Amino acid sequence: MKALCASFLTALFVMLPVVASPADTDKTLQNVKGTVTYGVDPTPKTPLAVKANATLNNNDYAATGANSLATITLPDSSQIEMASNSSVRMDAFNQTDIAHAHFTVVGKMRFTVNHPAGAKADYTFSTATGQIAVRGTVGDIAANPSGLQVNVYALSNPTLPVQVTLVNGQVFTLAAGQSLVATAAAAGAVTASVTGVSQSMFTPFSELGAPVNASSFGITSAVTGAGGAVGGAAGATSAIVGGGIAAAAAATTISTSNGSTPAPSATPSPSPQPSTTSVPITVNHAPPMPGRPGVRPTPGAN
Repeated sequence: MKALCASFLTALFVMLPVVASPADTDKTLQNVKGTVTYGVDPTPKTPLAVKANATLNNNDYAATGANSLATITLPDSSQIEMASNSSVRMDAFNQTDIAHAHFTVVGKMRFTVNHPAGAKADYTFSTATGQIAVRGTVGDIAANPSGLQVNVYALSNPTLPVQVTLVNGQVFTLAAGQSLVATAAAAGAVTASVTGVSQSMFTPFSELGAPVNASSFGITSAVTGAGGAVGGAAGATSAIVGGGIAAAAAATTISTSNGSTPAPSATPSPSPQPSTTSVPITVNHAPPMPGRPGVRPTPGAN
């Protein structure tokens, strides 16, 4: 009789549906507009209809096409807004003591990392040029094989700045109102600079809309001309070849000529000027990241 009961319970257990963990079911991709795909392949093939949602599992990819926008919402209510021609790999998410997340990104996106109910977050975004560690922040990332731009608009805790670690080992800390640009030269050199957030530094991200505190940086969301260029800003901002990353138009420039942690000024610079003091550093190339639609495969999260 005991054996019969045990066999019955085993069969009943097998018949029960498998319930996915919150780490899987609560990572949601939404197509805001245009062409959005997702799946396990580096170049995801599964289309997502406009306004529709899909669940992202760890190691899944999401990609946007031209004139497209998508949003990834995490279980802690944090969000990643993907601009056109961008790719995100959801490397990992787990919510144990705090929310830990890691992403590999190419293209342009805005991160809003929250601290719900007093909790903390530990998010890392990997790119070909460096890693961005976020501990409760609103900001933008633009990344491709030619370089990296990071804008920081707000910090939930001023004592927890965004930390950018470049592939050459240099570490930068960014307070609210600061922007970093790192350019990877053809010979493998990296030149990095820091300036205040301004209209010109916001221009590459204009399709994502202005941040809520845009007025404090003199930013408007008005878009004119091709490619989302904001009138009057194009003269102060150049584009890195192969992507829409704003180049170093810095009034305050931090050179990467030594191993110390830079301490850039937090004062926004409404009219930045081209930097002339950044010192290139020879580094090894990061390993390539799997590709995404319309973009050549590239290297790749408080």
